Amino acid sequence: MVALKTLEQKVNGFGTLIQGEITELFNSTTDEYAFEQMAGNIDKTRSYILPLIKQCQAKSVLDVGCGVGTMVNELFKEGLDAYGVDLITLGKYWQEQGFDPERYFFVDPYNLQLPFQDNTLDFAFTLGVIEHIGTSDGHADRLPNYHEIRATWLKEIYRVIKPGGYMLIGGPNRKFPVDTAHGPDSKASKLELKLTKLSGATIHKTWGENFLWAYSDIDNYLSGLPYEMRAQSVKGYVYFSRVPKPFRLLSKWYIDFMPKFMLKTGFNPWVMALIQKNN
Repeated sequence: MVALKTLEQKVNGFGTLIQGEITELFNSTTDEYAFEQMAGNIDKTRSYILPLIKQCQAKSVLDVGCGVGTMVNELFKEGLDAYGVDLITLGKYWQEQGFDPERYFFVDPYNLQLPFQDNTLDFAFTLGVIEHIGTSDGHADRLPNYHEIRATWLKEIYRVIKPGGYMLIGGPNRKFPVDTAHGPDSKASKLELKLTKLSGATIHKTWGENFLWAYSDIDNYLSGLPYEMRAQSVKGYVYFSRVPKPFRLLSKWYIDFMPKFMLKTGFNPWVMALIQKNN
């Protein structure tokens, strides 16, 4: 196992570095969504995450925002030194599945502190999470300082990665006008809300502020730190189940055959950034 910080506090057997009183800030996971993740994330782990981890020759892995913990468990079963962190509300799902409390930890989304020493892990990934960081409700209501919170959050993940190690950050692209994974931004315009209702998917402007993010935001958040970033395809990760049915085959074709030069642009519905920490 990797070197962990000393954890003086535990909640239901799981360690935490949350400062002060430990409270449930918000619950952004329903039981229905949790059970969906328990099943779906096994396939995503084996078809997408595990091959990429092997490609990066990583042995120690962290899932930041691990949800119900399925991906961590699958990676552990594959022989990897795998860990996960998430909100205190997710602990009940870890307990129900009998996961090892030495591998799962609670964190504060507004002040992320990870239970690892500097330069410890080979690989960390966070998927569908950063767009909810810096919100008041865990969804789409941006706080005034949400960019600052996200920068601090991302730099904390960077801190625990070894030089030469990797971070994988994924989520819907702010520069692409359609989002099938979430509802609208809390400050969406009347036109955006009307188009969303008519289309069955979230339609949003590609300029200005939004709770979603883009490749350019990562560069801003990690400004001054040594790293290289490569855009990755999401073929094998996105299953299009939330895309309106008439457009599912077209969406799959669009993603599967997207040219590499388009991956980092506003033509890509998803951001999937593989970041290597330089020495």
